[in-house]
Amino acid sequence: MRTLKIKRAFFLILFLLSFTEKQAFSQTKDQIVDLIWQGLGGKQGWNEARYFMFSCHANLNETLSREHAYIWDRNTGNCRFEGTNERAQKVVVLFNAENNKGKAFVDNKIINNNDSAAHIIFPVISAFNTETFWLFPPKNLTDPSLLTVKETELIGSTRYNVIEIQQLPTDSVQFRSKVYIDTNTGQIFQWQALDQEGHIKYNFLASNFKDVGGGLVLATAFIDTKNGFFMKFPIVSALINVESDKLTKP
Repeated sequence: MRTLKIKRAFFLILFLLSFTEKQAFSQTKDQIVDLIWQGLGGKQGWNEARYFMFSCHANLNETLSREHAYIWDRNTGNCRFEGTNERAQKVVVLFNAENNKGKAFVDNKIINNNDSAAHIIFPVISAFNTETFWLFPPKNLTDPSLLTVKETELIGSTRYNVIEIQQLPTDSVQFRSKVYIDTNTGQIFQWQALDQEGHIKYNFLASNFKDVGGGLVLATAFIDTKNGFFMKFPIVSALINVESDKLTKP
């Protein structure tokens, strides 16, 4: 009888400890968003950075295989793309990320044929949307209405808050995302892309965190442990000013 009481007491203690631990690590959407901002270095750096210059080298189907670069005006949506085509010709696309309208130039000559221009412009805009989806967490992870909070998870000796992103119907990235956030630092550790059945499509580990300007800290490398895909951003810089010609002339 005494042994039975001891066992019951033991299991009760385990239950209480487990419950207390879950309560201690359970956080609301707003608390998790605050933690994400902490990992990004605070809101000020993002709010003050109107322009971003960044380059990307990736092997995803949703982006471009050759290394390319952008200058992006976050206020107006205007953007400059620079890259090369399969003939090693210089390609410049001036577009607006809000209305998806743009002009394409090859070796500084404008492409006037609508079909030929669209063949260049639309893949560039699609790549921009995909790449900025992961590079700039404030675009997606700081709106509580888009997030669903999941159970925290312990990986190794580190505990992570887990959230899912509810995509908007107009978003070019059509899969759901599951994001693991360090409960101590607020930095993103793992970012999973899920297909419609909930299976993992990509399992990116985030790394190479850098201060890109104004105290804004971003992960600049995402390596997929599932299939070996990657997205690397060799250059990422938040800018205060940009020459206006950069967004209007090739």
